[in-house]
Amino acid sequence: MIEKIQLELNSHDLAIKDNQHAFVKNRSTVSALISMTQKRFDVTDNSNIGRKGVHTTFLDFKKAFDLVDHRILLIKLAEMNVSKAFWSWVKCFLTERTQHVNLHGVISSSAPCPAGVPQGSVISPTLFNIHINDLENTLTNNLTNTHKYTDDCTLDEVVANGALSNMQESTNQVMNWANDNKMMVNPKKTKDMWISFSQSSSEPPPIQTDGIEIERVNSFKLLGVWVKNDLKWNTHVCKITKRANKLLFLLRECRKSFLPPEIGLLTYTSKIRPILEYASPVWGGIPKYLEAEIERVQQRSLRILGLEKDTLPTLKERRDKATCNELKRIVKVPKNPCNRFLSGNENHTYELRRTRDSIPRQLSKTHRHSTSFIPRACRLTNS
Repeated sequence: MIEKIQLELNSHDLAIKDNQHAFVKNRSTVSALISMTQKRFDVTDNSNIGRKGVHTTFLDFKKAFDLVDHRILLIKLAEMNVSKAFWSWVKCFLTERTQHVNLHGVISSSAPCPAGVPQGSVISPTLFNIHINDLENTLTNNLTNTHKYTDDCTLDEVVANGALSNMQESTNQVMNWANDNKMMVNPKKTKDMWISFSQSSSEPPPIQTDGIEIERVNSFKLLGVWVKNDLKWNTHVCKITKRANKLLFLLRECRKSFLPPEIGLLTYTSKIRPILEYASPVWGGIPKYLEAEIERVQQRSLRILGLEKDTLPTLKERRDKATCNELKRIVKVPKNPCNRFLSGNENHTYELRRTRDSIPRQLSKTHRHSTSFIPRACRLTNS
């Protein structure tokens, strides 16, 4: 409770950058995924600024919360000009902590904890956000953008046809930041991806860190969603339907135990349906054959429970509603980084036969782009 009160009292001084989506008001994994994926759809579209490539690096920090150096963190906190009382309270909160190991009833001697933020604490995620808040300050190349969700950090760079990628330089600078801040990047778990639909563009050379070549992948699980270099969602739909189908035995057990249908329905809506809907605004613009695969899981679930297939609204209806709600949340908060993907309102004085859209429609040159979040959300909101 004390930690929560301290955060509320000093929130105006804790200036976390807009590219951080974790433990920040009006942000989530969905907003982080939209911020990353929408740019890939935009720059690869057949527009005046499109048909470019996107070079992405998915960084993996080792034991990120456990390696936060207290001295460095307190220096960064002081640079935010927080009150002396709050700074002293955080120092007292972090320092003079000890730890020991209990193995089969035998307790080891205590040892000091000079680094790390206590996991499970209310204030620890915010302290970690402060610790990595200056990561992108080390990037001298303004073409490389960073997207952060706690310790999940993604670098991406738009590469024009015929241009060279600067991702190696940016990765080196992040590695230097990690060394200066006593953090560790795991080269074996760090991956990179090249996204391009232009035949005239060539793949950039592989990235290396500490003499280890980073693996280039065609698909990657990013914040719980499988993203691919062809910007399709087949892999993600395959993964979630397979996982959901494995849990159908829970409904069969409910039926075998002669439990009321309401119990089985609650089991489905709390255990199975969330798997099929996680971050659905991001990947909701899937083709009909993938929609059918997802709907079959719900229909099978209702059939197991002996219920009619129209007992629940379709998953597509729920995805469309979630997409509209997410767009409304983005528009409400001007500082949300996803707002940069929305074109401005129409400014003219002459009369039009059609009514003006509440949110301007986004133009797409390809079907691929039209199914991405922003164009799809604008169409659904205005319909």
